[in-house]
Parts: sequence; C-alpha cells; structure tokens
Amino acid sequence: MKFVKLMIWKEFAHIRGDEISIRLMVFPVFLQILVLGYALTTEVKNTPVTVLDLSNSVSSRSLIESIKHNKLFVYKNQSADYNDIRNKIDQGESKIGIVIPSDFDRKIRESQGSNVQLLVDGQDANSSNVATGYVSAIIRSWSSSFLKQELNKKGTDPETLIPVQINPVVLFNPLLKSTWYMIPALVVLLVTMVTSLLSGLSIVKEKEAGTLEQLLVTPVKPFHIILGKTVPYLLIGVVELIVFLVFATLWFKIPFRGNFFTFILFGIIYMVSSLGIGILTSTIARSAQQVLFLIWFILMFFILLSGFFIPIENMPVWVQNITNINPVKFFMFAVRELFLKGSGLEELWKEALSMLAIGICVFSASIVLFHRKAG
Repeated sequence: MKFVKLMIWKEFAHIRGDEISIRLMVFPVFLQILVLGYALTTEVKNTPVTVLDLSNSVSSRSLIESIKHNKLFVYKNQSADYNDIRNKIDQGESKIGIVIPSDFDRKIRESQGSNVQLLVDGQDANSSNVATGYVSAIIRSWSSSFLKQELNKKGTDPETLIPVQINPVVLFNPLLKSTWYMIPALVVLLVTMVTSLLSGLSIVKEKEAGTLEQLLVTPVKPFHIILGKTVPYLLIGVVELIVFLVFATLWFKIPFRGNFFTFILFGIIYMVSSLGIGILTSTIARSAQQVLFLIWFILMFFILLSGFFIPIENMPVWVQNITNINPVKFFMFAVRELFLKGSGLEELWKEALSMLAIGICVFSASIVLFHRKAG
C-alpha cells in the first residue's frame, strides 16, 4: 500500500502541475454539457411548412390557421399551384407541403370525409416522421373540433358517438421533455471521455518522457503503477459526477428521484471499465496521438451501441447481443432510471453486475498486458 500511496501522490502532483489536463477536466466538459444539453433533443421544431389551398373556403382557412399558429412550424405562405409547392420542397424552403383539395369544404360538411395530401421531404427520416406525426395530429385535432361543432349545432352530444375515450397518463416525464432523457445520458458520455482519456494519456506521457522505464526498475510493481494512475482519476470522476448532478438538477431543472449514494456507487463501478479502457489503450499505444485515436474509435463504437441515439430494441438481434459487452449501455440505462424513475439496486442489480463483470475483465486485461509490456 505504501507504493500505491506514493504513486497516487505523484499522480496528483503531476495533475496539479499540468495546466492542460486541468483545463481538459473542467472547461471543455462543462462547455459541452451546457451547449449539447440544449442542442441534443429529439423534438422537431421550426419545421417550414407551405400550403396549397385549392378549396379556398372558411373550413380550409380555419385548418390553415391552426397550423400557422402552432409553435412547432414556421409557415411559409401559401403556394400558387402544385408545381410551386414541389419547387419549395425541392429548393429546401419547406419541409412539408399540405394540399387541401377543392372539394374539402363540401365533403366534410356532407360527412363524406376528405383527403388532405402531405408532401414530405424525407431526407432526414426521423425528423420527417416526427414532423409528419405533428401535422397529422393537428389535422386530426382540427377535424375532431369541427365534428363536435357540427354535432352540437344539431343538438347531438359528440361524446355519446365515441365508443372508447382515451385518457393518457404520462409517467416519469409528464411534459415529455427530451432534455430530461438526453442530459443524464450526456453526463455518462462526458465522464467516460474524461476518465478514459486522462488515464490513458497519463501513462503514455510517462512513456514519452522516459520516466516509465525508471519507475519499472524501482521496487514499484506494474500493479502499483496502474492503481496509482487510476485512483486519482476515479476520484476526479466521482467529483465530476456530483457536479454534473447538481448542474443537471439546478440548471436544467431535471428531477433526480434516485438515491445519491446509489448513483455514486454505479458511477464507481462503471469507471472501473472506463479507466481500464484508458490503461489498455495506453499500454498498446506509443504516443498521445495513438491513445486519442484508439479511445475515439472505442468510444464511437460504445456510444452508437449504447441506446444514446438509437433505442437498443430497434437494432437487429445480433447487434443487441453485441451491446451486452458495452458498459456504456448499462450505465446509461441505470442513470436514466435513477434520474426519472427513482430506481434503486433492487431494480438495477443486473446492470450493476454486468458493469462489474465487464470492468473486472477490462481492468484485468489491462493489468496483464501492462505487465507483459513492462516485462
């Protein structure tokens, strides 16, 4: 333990004297969470919309007004004809074109039903689907409101004609704010980057300076070096988790319904993996540039297969099986559950065991490889 304490003290002394590392731990991380916290959202806003109104009736103008005053869309005036609406979409002026047929007013008043055509720019499939769903919901809402008005005029209660009423109750995120879902996951990614990158760079810098060979000829063993290099960044990672938690709850107003100590425990278990990745890459690499490339490659793989952007359930079965070796997946799921559901160890013990098993494997591999390289 004496050698481990000395190595930890040495590493903290090195960190205090390395202004670049301190800046990497503080300024870029908080700048990223501040900017990306607002930028990363699944909501689709300010979608430009144009309308071709062939009906030119009171009903069609009422429908247009309901779309025009919706905050999710930017109304780009009416189109003169079908070619005009296509040109606006082709040139990128509008993402959605709405074509109201000439017999729109007559058919809805005669209860025959009318078809409103949507022309959608489908280059961005996800945004197009979401925006189309928004427009469809607005049109259905307007249609329902119109039907109720017509039935009330005839003295009929519209509620008696609807056999099933739907009363949705949204749990955990009642306002459906995407930031509540994305920012806890963003915290996971930033902690991963800091711990794996800095721990990896700490060893490779010793290589480049020639001090690693000097350490290896002393009574200090490779195991002591690895612990001395990882424990400081583990403590730094815990501090950053606490600061991120405060930042997310106070600045972004995201509720934290879980237990604080459970959150820290999961963070410590997870950082065994992220620190192990840093040590493993630094053992393989010979320069800081190689460490940066290897960690960037590994993290891109882990991030894309973590459920951060794409739900795991949407992936092919064989890809879902691969994600079982991804520690980011389990920690991200646990953090989201802790924030929004208030889950504890009773519900998340499987994720904790999975992270622990992956962490032990990665850290053990890094120790074995480091020992071989040192030998």
